[in-house]
Amino acid sequence: MILQMQHIYKNYLQGEMDVPVLKDINFSVDEGEYIAITGPSGSGKTTMMNLIGCLDVATKGKMILDGEDVSAYTDNQLSDLRLHKLGFVFQNFELLGSMSAMKNVSMPLMYAGVEKAEREQRAKEALERVGLGERLAFRPNQLSGGQKQRVAIARAIINRPRILLADEPTGALDSASGKAVMDLFQALNDEGITIIMITHDAQIAAHAKRQAKMLDGVLEEG
Repeated sequence: MILQMQHIYKNYLQGEMDVPVLKDINFSVDEGEYIAITGPSGSGKTTMMNLIGCLDVATKGKMILDGEDVSAYTDNQLSDLRLHKLGFVFQNFELLGSMSAMKNVSMPLMYAGVEKAEREQRAKEALERVGLGERLAFRPNQLSGGQKQRVAIARAIINRPRILLADEPTGALDSASGKAVMDLFQALNDEGITIIMITHDAQIAAHAKRQAKMLDGVLEEG
């Protein structure tokens, strides 16, 4: 089992009010699974993704990631975990406009202290893996939306993450580009990468092998 969330609660302070967002979440993921978490806006699914991605911490409960209890990790420990075990794909790509596709993709390796020659080789391989081997020097403004998302996916997998997290990965794409991204996710999952995807789109969620629904901070399987 690669992820276990046990009795997770998340509250946020709004003024002097303590507002519950996630309520008693119990959720587990086996290695190699492909899961979609669905639900309407405001249901808590992005908060759930932020906890799984170690971008935020729970108010209460335990989270075990790849065999480690990360519930009490420091900010530095969480940052290290994100760098080495997690890959992120966002709706709006989050690419740096001044950098080429190659440099955008290689950035996580720079933070990990990998030598330049190896960074460039692995970035080239990752971009070839997502079908952009001819676009290494292109900047984001020279790429289509679908190509930008594929650059973002290449960046997400360059550190060979244990889990790939995708938050509305087709939300900014047309249907053809969205299908290409879903085909790529399927291929990555076939290679053994665990994928957890957030989406409000039932057609996109249907690509996953398992679904869970978030409603008013409560997660229901099936």
